[in-house]
Amino acid sequence: MRFKDRVAVITGGTGGLGKQVISVFLSEGTSVYTTYIDRSQLAVSLDLKEEYGEKLQFRKADVTKASHMSKIVEGAINKFGRVDFLINIVGGFAMAKLVDTEEALWNKMMNMNLNSVFVSSKAVLPQMMEQKYGRIINIGARPALTGVKNMSAYGASKAGVINLTQSMADELSDSNINVNAIIPGTMDTPRNRKDMPKADFKKWVKPEDIAEVIAFLCSNEGDKISGAILPVYGKT
Repeated sequence: MRFKDRVAVITGGTGGLGKQVISVFLSEGTSVYTTYIDRSQLAVSLDLKEEYGEKLQFRKADVTKASHMSKIVEGAINKFGRVDFLINIVGGFAMAKLVDTEEALWNKMMNMNLNSVFVSSKAVLPQMMEQKYGRIINIGARPALTGVKNMSAYGASKAGVINLTQSMADELSDSNINVNAIIPGTMDTPRNRKDMPKADFKKWVKPEDIAEVIAFLCSNEGDKISGAILPVYGKT
């Protein structure tokens, strides 16, 4: 097991990607403390809870609020003694022409995609710095690299995630804390299949493949990688 006795805080662990990430880390020996926002989301992960028991802990939290994430990190430390990995999966997506983008939508994208990473990272860093070890993985998006029409708010928020990732990596380079970001292609999830029924699903990237890349970045093999922005596009 690559991560025996390690502890991960994973935001948004009940979604299509989140469950796969949790599954991979649990199978590698990690204890996992993960967030959810709606109790109905827990149903998709009951099989993992039954299999891993106390090694998997779910806690309700709004990851855009510092007070909530402070309690999540405190809970993980009290339960498992440390925090080695932070996987920031929570995010949101919206399309709108800039001229039609309301301030509320702009703020929602910034809050869900960028502020959530800032809040969660800030909450976990004191523990990682004290133990002189940590790995933080964020989720970017293609529109963060090159602007895409009708995705100004979404792309700008994800561009912020990329910049924050690289800034943290540079800032923490002497602390044995690596910070990287994944840029996934279109993920093969039930939601995406429903929203894009005419697409060629075979070209999409599977969530389990993204989860494996995240695990690699947290492993000893990924020890020298920090500040990287890794595309995981599948065959698109």
